[in-house]
Amino acid sequence: MIRHFLKIFFASLVLIAVILSVTALGYIIIIDKDMVIGSIKGAESSGKEEAAAFYESSTFDYESEIGRAARNSKRFNVLLVGLENSRSDTIMLASYDTENKTADLISIPRDTYCPRNADDSPDLKKINAVYGQEGIEGLTSTVQDLLGVPLEKYIIIDYEALVACVDLLGGVEVNVPFHMQYSDPYDDPPLHIDIPEGTQVLNGEQALKYVRFRKGYNNQDLGRIQAQQDFLKSALKKALGLKLPSLIKEAYSYIETNVTVTDLMSLSGDVIGFSADKISMNTLPGMETPLEGLSFYIPDEDGIASMVKDMYKSKNNTDDTLEGTTGDTGTKTN
Repeated sequence: MIRHFLKIFFASLVLIAVILSVTALGYIIIIDKDMVIGSIKGAESSGKEEAAAFYESSTFDYESEIGRAARNSKRFNVLLVGLENSRSDTIMLASYDTENKTADLISIPRDTYCPRNADDSPDLKKINAVYGQEGIEGLTSTVQDLLGVPLEKYIIIDYEALVACVDLLGGVEVNVPFHMQYSDPYDDPPLHIDIPEGTQVLNGEQALKYVRFRKGYNNQDLGRIQAQQDFLKSALKKALGLKLPSLIKEAYSYIETNVTVTDLMSLSGDVIGFSADKISMNTLPGMETPLEGLSFYIPDEDGIASMVKDMYKSKNNTDDTLEGTTGDTGTKTN
């Protein structure tokens, strides 16, 4: 009986601890070292919270079209954030459909145009500046407004989680698109990247450098996002195996989150049958545009609406609940 319980419990952590935390969704995760590491809010929870509260947002308008679909779909949305000093270097939404056991990951370029005050300097009009001014709650609210989906949960992961967990996996195989060379002696710690082109198994330190590398991609940050997504899929296929319990234990020593133990228990059973093949990877629809002397990524509002509507369609949604749409849904790979 206890073995069955543990199997279900660990499976319930796949989405949160492995998909989100262990591989850091293939992204560089660098946080302020003064930040509390390994903090899981609500660990002392008695489990008496209202049913289904774990996938809701207290600040979202559920009377909107997507809001009505959200109430019916029971999707669990989580914001994933990695920080570089006081700015968010990585922003991604992870959305898990608890009924159909599928996941959607939406990468949000850090240069996304996000003006909040007219008199702000241009660099403060990028979404990666929100965290430094408004904290994680402000960034979570901003992404909720940008995508138009309910969002209240977040996870912040220390970059050391990526190193430790990749090493625990015995490395991750990737196809490096070109010879990656870069040095920054002023970084903390100093950064020296030298990864040859071609298919190879990267250890933890190499994997960290691979996902940090920014130069050399033809389409700049979008190329980096694609490389990181490729890394993620390879890591996930290897992570969802016998070493899962060890990975979960390793990952939770590096994260800060408001995802509670009760939330995790509420997901028990809902992730049984989930696999890496059921993940759809997307990039926020938009285009790179020079503006105010800087390069910005301008969101495509129609494309975002189309992508989100498509995401919230399910076998249980009827046409009168959520009308189908067509249009640009951003970069997408399955």
